[in-house]
Amino acid sequence: MAKSKSKTFLLSELFEKEITSLQKLEELKSAYHQYFESVVLEIPTMNTLSHMLWAKRVKLNFGPYENLTFFEMSNRIYSDLVLLEAANILFVEHQIKNVKLKMSNHSGRDLTVIDKDNIEIVGEAFNTACSYFQVKMRSELKKFCDGKLGIIAFNSCALDNRNTTYLETKKKQFPQVLFLECKI
Repeated sequence: MAKSKSKTFLLSELFEKEITSLQKLEELKSAYHQYFESVVLEIPTMNTLSHMLWAKRVKLNFGPYENLTFFEMSNRIYSDLVLLEAANILFVEHQIKNVKLKMSNHSGRDLTVIDKDNIEIVGEAFNTACSYFQVKMRSELKKFCDGKLGIIAFNSCALDNRNTTYLETKKKQFPQVLFLECKI
């Protein structure tokens, strides 16, 4: 018998639909943020090593997330914030018709957009440290090596001088990919 995957994101039903306007996106962002305002995260006091192990191993419930470690939750929250900011940029600067976001999900196709010309464009989003930016970007760019249109959204704070130079090179190599720097 196959093991069923436990539900970890309580707002899935809100984000599984197409978002058809900037106003609707703002409503969803508000619902997302309200979950965090309504709870308090209690972090136990312990020595540094024990605290680090706690963050990696102990499952918690916080905001719209359940059954995740502090480490997993942090990664998902910041990736979700990148997705929300990417959707905002797409509505404001690229006049898209709609976007569908895969919040708190690790299964690829983080966003699907219908642009102003009714073309479907898939995208990926990530949040990473400067030290891991190039590895993560290479992994995402492999999905667009066939010349397919795409979007890659990422946290702008990952761009140090070295990564900025790297990104400029990749923009020339992948002109069909829209790179979105998300300030979160």
